[in-house]
Amino acid sequence: MASPVLIIGAGLGGICLAQALKKNSIPFKLFEQDERSNFRAQGYRLRITQHGIDALKEALTPALFTLFEKTCAEIPSMGVRCKPDGTCNSSPGAFGPPPGFQSKSYTVDRSTFREAFLADLEGDVFFGKSFEHYTIHEDKVTASFADGTTEDGSLLVGADGVRSRVRKQYLPESQGLDTGTRIIFGKTPSTPDLLSKLPVEYHHGMSLVTDPDDASQPCVLFESINFPYEAEVTKLRLPAPYMYWVLCTQRSQLPSSLEKGWHVSSQESADLSIQLTKSWSPSLRAIFEMQDASQTAMRSLLSAMPELAPWEPSNRVTLLGDSIHAMPPTGAMGANTALRDAADLARRVVEAGGIAKVDQGVIGVYEVDLRDFARMAIDQSWKGGMKSFGLKPVEECERILL
Repeated sequence: MASPVLIIGAGLGGICLAQALKKNSIPFKLFEQDERSNFRAQGYRLRITQHGIDALKEALTPALFTLFEKTCAEIPSMGVRCKPDGTCNSSPGAFGPPPGFQSKSYTVDRSTFREAFLADLEGDVFFGKSFEHYTIHEDKVTASFADGTTEDGSLLVGADGVRSRVRKQYLPESQGLDTGTRIIFGKTPSTPDLLSKLPVEYHHGMSLVTDPDDASQPCVLFESINFPYEAEVTKLRLPAPYMYWVLCTQRSQLPSSLEKGWHVSSQESADLSIQLTKSWSPSLRAIFEMQDASQTAMRSLLSAMPELAPWEPSNRVTLLGDSIHAMPPTGAMGANTALRDAADLARRVVEAGGIAKVDQGVIGVYEVDLRDFARMAIDQSWKGGMKSFGLKPVEECERILL
């Protein structure tokens, strides 16, 4: 029997790859550094559009794809565009998804997605496994973990996010960009008390708060999340309705201790969101004052270089998703690109005749297509970020080693 594919990271891309390999009877092992009972706060919503939908249809069995559909939230209606003082610059319906959006997208709660599809991988997913480094041998690759254990495989796939340890070893000179934007995302339960404090036009749809006259003010996107098929899902409990929100500000507006956005606790992130919006209208402040602080997190908005220069492929190691092409979370491109990578890699393993037949040529072609698609996705995400959230031009961003 062939040695398994070793997947580092149980985010959406890693899970999608594992499901696609399982569907095609390709052996694999999936490793996640967090304990299952202690996932970091990442319960914010994602938009799965056509590339992601196609990838999931390819990766999942029909039964699992149906489960995916049933665990999705309602497609959002158009929302409003407001100023921090609560005055609306547009009528309800003037801001929101573009035409044709509803027929080509799903709204996904990230934590629900992970819980649903990790449960189906029982026995092949291992938690509390913090990857440290890999060693390539003539006939295998060995992954070493912080707990002192090792695993041998035919191919190691880094799906371990923006700060990927796999990428740091595979492509140690890989440069990226610090956009200077910091994002705080969170969830506020849609209780009757919250809804009573909000204008009715805030209750549904996806809305944006910006102040074009004051660049020091953060901008906020918020969206009501409801699960219409809750009664039909028996395998897991879907979240209660909540208000998803993401607050964008510049690091220059933050205390120096928080500028980098690393290792900021959930409570610190929640407190900061309240501080940054303290002068806003009471109805908007309620979204932050009534948040579930345990679900709040702050991140630095980092990106791969838009041109994504080529590299020499390996026959034993490759990457997918944010581990190689992090991008601004606008235009719904990041998660969809990761899903596309995962399905594409699995397809190439199958077409090669199984993991034992995968060589440098197979990986090289996969990585060429990955770069070509990622360049387009990064460009679209950047344009969306500049238009909606004041993202700086690429030329003004700080180059960093990711």
